[in-house]
Formats: sequence, structure tokens, C-alpha cells
Amino acid sequence: MHKTAAITAFFALTATSAFALDKDAECGIQADVVMSVVEARTGGQDADASVTAVAEGLDDQAQKYVSVVPAIVEWVYSLPEDQLGAEVGESWATACKAQ
Repeated sequence: MHKTAAITAFFALTATSAFALDKDAECGIQADVVMSVVEARTGGQDADASVTAVAEGLDDQAQKYVSVVPAIVEWVYSLPEDQLGAEVGESWATACKAQ
């Protein structure tokens, strides 16, 4: 459920100018944002600190996603700890490319 809401929020943004980049590249940027949240969580940050750290760490290309970072954090922090690996970003990229 949370993943669906988070992905929907991302795709609402990408329906406009965000997909000016090649779709694979754009989905890679999104997956990088997701993995930044995963890394923050596995690094011991709480959810609130992760929102701030990830939002402040977005580069120019990822900055357009700053408004959905809280939704991504909520989703990532709802995942069981044993699922927090590279597969999280990979599954995000796969879902993105399927849209």
C-alpha cells in the first residue's frame, strides 16, 4: 500500500517535464533517491532525520522529487529490516520502467 502511494506520487511528478530525460535515466534517479532513504535507515537514522538528510542531499537532477521524499521515507521505514538491500532500488526502477 505504502509503495503504491509513493510510486503514485513519483509518477505524478514524472508525468510532466520530469521525463524530459530518457526514461531509464529518470527511473535510475528515482531509484537512487529510494536507496538514499534505505541507506539512511540502515545507517541508524530515524525517519524524521532521514527526510531531512535525503531532501538536503538531493542533487540538481533529483531535486524535483524533494516533495515526495516523506512518502518514500514512510514506505521504506514500513519495510521489514531483512528486505533493506539493493533489491529495494531495483524493484523501484523496475516498477518505474513498467509505467
